[in-house]
Amino acid sequence: MKLNTRSESFTKPLITLILIIPLFASCSRQRINVSEKTTPNFNSLSFNKKIDFSYAEKISIEKTEGYSLVKIEGEKPALIIEGNNPTPKNIPSEYTVCRKPLDKTYLVSTSAMDFFIKLGVLPSVRFSCIKKENWFLKEAADAMEKKELLHAGKYSAPDYELLLKEGCNLAMENTMIYHKPEVKEKLAVLGIPILVEKSSYEKNPLGRLEWIKLYGLLYGKEEAAENFFNEKLKELSSFSSETYPDKKIAFFYITSSGTANVRKSGDYIAKMVSIAGGKYFLDEMVDEDNNHSTMNMQFESFYAKALGSDILIYNSTIDGILESKNQLLKKNALFEDFAAFRNDKVYCTKENFFQETTGITDFIIDLNKVLKDDETGLTYLEKLR
Repeated sequence: MKLNTRSESFTKPLITLILIIPLFASCSRQRINVSEKTTPNFNSLSFNKKIDFSYAEKISIEKTEGYSLVKIEGEKPALIIEGNNPTPKNIPSEYTVCRKPLDKTYLVSTSAMDFFIKLGVLPSVRFSCIKKENWFLKEAADAMEKKELLHAGKYSAPDYELLLKEGCNLAMENTMIYHKPEVKEKLAVLGIPILVEKSSYEKNPLGRLEWIKLYGLLYGKEEAAENFFNEKLKELSSFSSETYPDKKIAFFYITSSGTANVRKSGDYIAKMVSIAGGKYFLDEMVDEDNNHSTMNMQFESFYAKALGSDILIYNSTIDGILESKNQLLKKNALFEDFAAFRNDKVYCTKENFFQETTGITDFIIDLNKVLKDDETGLTYLEKLR
């Protein structure tokens, strides 16, 4: 029987709809399945590649496609997610999750700023814990002058409102945050991931420098970081291979109470003296307390240990720069008895020494120069006259 035109015009769309509905359902199910397949389970991620660390012992980094696992000693593991990769399912609750790009970083660990500068990723630092006048790195000071880098409060009292308003996506802290657990908790509540920078805990000075590889990973400059580190190692191979085991270097400053603050024999400054070919003046002392890298010595004890040192280096970081040997005498007139003082071998570190983290190899070269009585082209040491 032939359908009439009206009935036929009604039936054809209905048949078409009946045929299409299962197709839509199938496509919908397919999309769901694809989504499920592309969102990995954390436990299924195979971190089968590693970033090699030859000297650093406080950090390890493992990688798989789209994801990296950063482990810093004493800290929660951190999962770094590349760009648009989905957040894996079943990430352990204790993990810190960071999604790149991390272009609104709040930098509390000021020693890390030099890594950003050398890698050319300073624009990724949006917030600073210190003000312009406290930066001795010109690039950082200039960025604050231009308002490209904003002061967001010190580590103990961040400007939470500013961090939220500007979209902070990473807080790079130092271990001072341990003294303010409530700040750490507040940042976590606000959804701002935290990494604690511990390069200063590396005993080997080259281990400290090698932390540039972490910043290469976080800010998309892995190859540049690797190349930079290797170039710095080459610089060390270029200086004099002569050693001066009989020449002692004392590194110190005088506190307001008159004691001498010195680096312990296991500290990285002492290691740099050794790499440079000299001998740290406290090498014979056994370091029984490994929790601190510095200690205060009564001046009488310091006098006995440092009197015969061939070179005196005054640490300007805390007490400020000295301009002359006479200023050192004002700290204590007994410095006139020291061999280095009598032989005009007294130096002071420049104010940028500790903020220029990547200058470790340059400082070792400085030490090597003064050990062999070459005072030309010093980078971080200023001779006192």
